[in-house]
Parts: sequence; C-alpha cells; structure tokens
Amino acid sequence: MKLARPNAIISILSDEDLSGQEGCLVRMSSNTAVGLVDSAAAIPFGLLLTAGKTGERVSVAIAAGGLAGTVRVKLAGTVYIGSQLQLTADGRAIADLGENSRVLIGIALEPGVTNELIEAVLFRPVTLT
Repeated sequence: MKLARPNAIISILSDEDLSGQEGCLVRMSSNTAVGLVDSAAAIPFGLLLTAGKTGERVSVAIAAGGLAGTVRVKLAGTVYIGSQLQLTADGRAIADLGENSRVLIGIALEPGVTNELIEAVLFRPVTLT
C-alpha cells in the first residue's frame, strides 16, 4: 500500500523531449506519461518542475489544489504581482486578458517578462467564457 503524499508532486514519464520546459504546464499524453499542453483551451494536468527527454522521468506539481506552497511558472508575456495567470497554447502563462474563452491556472507573486520563471500560486485550472 502506498502512503499518502504531503504534497501533490509526482514523478512520471515524459512522452516528449521536455528539456528546458521547467515551469510550463503539461497534459496527460498517454495513460502513463505527460507532454506539453498544446492548446490554450486545454485543462492542464500539472506544472513541470524538473525536465527530461522522451522516456525519462520528470517531476510534476499536480494542478488540482493539493499543492502546498509556490511554484515557478514560465511566462509568455509581461506579468505583474497579483495578476491572474492565463494558459497559452505552448504551456506558458500570460496575465489574464479578461476576454474570450480562457483557462486560468494561478496567481503571480512577482513580476516578470517573456520566458522568465516567476513565483506563483498554482490553483485548480478554471475555464472562463
């Protein structure tokens, strides 16, 4: 019998080369592996904490509300402290544009610009229309 985890972080196989993709959102790409989110409308499985090549194990913080603490999120645009974070089609995040259908994944705890990793609180993804 497996013990319960104090934090919602798991080790799982990568279904694609995730080198350099730390801080990006991932999806379940098979029953046993993850790949980068490939749609801004997707509900991500979690956030990539440690990267790896195809077939290697990576660490993922699960995006379902069971994570204690903060994470580093990779940006696709300028973000300010307190901005709600919106998912992009390549698994990064931008400040919530407040329009159209979108998926919110967390809140920024520091400012940043494109391709920076910023500290954020990850929450269960929410689709807004």
